[in-house]
Amino acid sequence: MTKREETISTNNLGNCQKINIAGLIVDVYVDNKFIHIKKFVNKFITVDIKDQTTEKIIYISESRERKLELSKNLNTLLIAGPDIDNFLDPFNVIGVSQAMLRFAAIHLAKIGVLLLHGSVAVWNNEIVCFGDDGSSAAKTLGSLEVALESKQYVADEFCFVDIKNNKIFGYPFIPVHIRPIVKKHLKDSHDFSFQISNYEETVAGDFIYSNESFHLKSGELKILSYIHFSKTKNTMEKLSEEESFKSFKFCAVAHIAKLLHPELDRMQFVSMTDSVEDKIIDESVVNEVIEQIIGNKLLMDAFQKFTSYRLYISKPCNIIDLFRVEI
Repeated sequence: MTKREETISTNNLGNCQKINIAGLIVDVYVDNKFIHIKKFVNKFITVDIKDQTTEKIIYISESRERKLELSKNLNTLLIAGPDIDNFLDPFNVIGVSQAMLRFAAIHLAKIGVLLLHGSVAVWNNEIVCFGDDGSSAAKTLGSLEVALESKQYVADEFCFVDIKNNKIFGYPFIPVHIRPIVKKHLKDSHDFSFQISNYEETVAGDFIYSNESFHLKSGELKILSYIHFSKTKNTMEKLSEEESFKSFKFCAVAHIAKLLHPELDRMQFVSMTDSVEDKIIDESVVNEVIEQIIGNKLLMDAFQKFTSYRLYISKPCNIIDLFRVEI
């Protein structure tokens, strides 16, 4: 992530739109030519406080090259590029939305609202987050396996949790990313196909809206679950306090780490590439984000509020089998 010292010019941008991202008020300036991005920004709650300024600013502008630039004081984000207003291209939708949410996450973490790197659904009326523990897999797939049973979903990949009350929620207008291997499994094992969306087909797979297949829900997060594939066992283990904290800190920090270190992202806005291989975040990067931005005490207080499990599975359908026994 490039960091800038100078002030970004707003000469070619439209009027300021004040929006609320999970409780953080952000000033957003969008290039006047970007009709679809303006419509997207307006899907967040807009705030009518014209005379009140905020230090948190996002600029979205046209440029010859794609770029994400974060100011050195972390208060300003620039999202730029050619043709990024084409919101039928999922690289633009995900690229713009994840940059905005991750930027907000930097500042929200300081007040106890965390952006979890996980996908969230409902099992037996309890909300479950399938999270990133640094080496886990199948976050989206795990959440969809559960949602196919419960018909209830929260959000994919981008879920905010308020540690004060454990409430977790997402934004339904941000699509669920269905990679080809997930799509094939859902069709072959469950004879399940999502409704065709308007998004262009890319190597990254399909992008769909969860409210077209599931009842959307928010509420109190109860369970954190981390999936690992294994050829030799199918088990669900409750994690110790030490293991729970180590897993949770990856889940709570990964999105911020990926904004600061874009090379860690599988789906990359700047290069318009998607990797089928997981990108492993080194624990030293996670610890650096905790020390500089979040604070260890907040995470220590937070992880104890949830029951954490590690699942070892040989195939995705084992998730439901284990949940039926253990939860």
